Amino acid sequence: MNMKQLKEIMYLYLKNHPPALELFYILEKAGDVYLIGGVLREYKDNNAILNLRDVDIIIDVQNIEYWEKILSEFEVRKNRFGGYKLCCSGLIVDIWPLDETWAYKKQIVKCSPAEYVESLIYTVFLNIDAIVYDMKRDIWYDGGYKEAMRTRVLDVVLECNPEIPLNIVRAMVLKERYKMTYSKKLKEIIVKEREKSREFSGLLMDIQFARYKKEILSKETIEKELMQI
Repeated sequence: MNMKQLKEIMYLYLKNHPPALELFYILEKAGDVYLIGGVLREYKDNNAILNLRDVDIIIDVQNIEYWEKILSEFEVRKNRFGGYKLCCSGLIVDIWPLDETWAYKKQIVKCSPAEYVESLIYTVFLNIDAIVYDMKRDIWYDGGYKEAMRTRVLDVVLECNPEIPLNIVRAMVLKERYKMTYSKKLKEIIVKEREKSREFSGLLMDIQFARYKKEILSKETIEKELMQI
C-alpha cells in the first residue's frame, strides 16, 4: 500500500461528495493531514473505500489562512471531543487540529509536540482504533491495530475517556464484525459501567441509534453480550 494508491482511491471516492473533495484540497493546503480510525480499517479490509459514513482527520495546521478559510466557508460545529464536525453532502467529516487532540489538551497522554503524531495511537480507547496514516509522507502508525487483528482480542489503550458507553457500543459492534473477543481489562470496564445503570442495554441501544442511525445489534444481542461478560 502506498500513498498514491490510498490517496487516489480516497479522492476518487470523494468525487461522489464534491464538498468533501473541495474540503480535502483545502486541508492539504492548510497543513499535514492524518487519517485515523474507520476509514483506514475499511481500506485495510477491502483495499478500497466502499461506503463511508464519516471520516476522522487530524491536521497539523501549517497555514492559518487556509485553516480559517475552512472554518469560515464550511458549515462547522463542535463535536464531542472538541474538534470540528462538517457535513459534506451526506459525508460527515470530523477534524481535530493536532495540538487540540483531547488527550493532549487534558494532559492525559504526555509527550512533546514533536511526538504528537507518533503518539496519536496512544490517545484512542480501543486497540483496533490505533491506526493513523500520514497522507503526505506515506507513513502508517498501525502497530496497535495490527496486533488487535492478529490476536482478535479487543483491548483498551487509553481508559480515560469521556464517552465510555459509546466506546462499549463500538466495541460490541467491532467484536461482531471482526469475530473478536474482549480482553480482561475491557470486560472489567463493561461490568463497571453496567453496574451504574439499571437499564444498561437500553442505554446502549439509544447510543447505537444515535451513533449509527440504525440497529446493528439487537437489544437481545446486547443483553446476551452483557450476560456473558
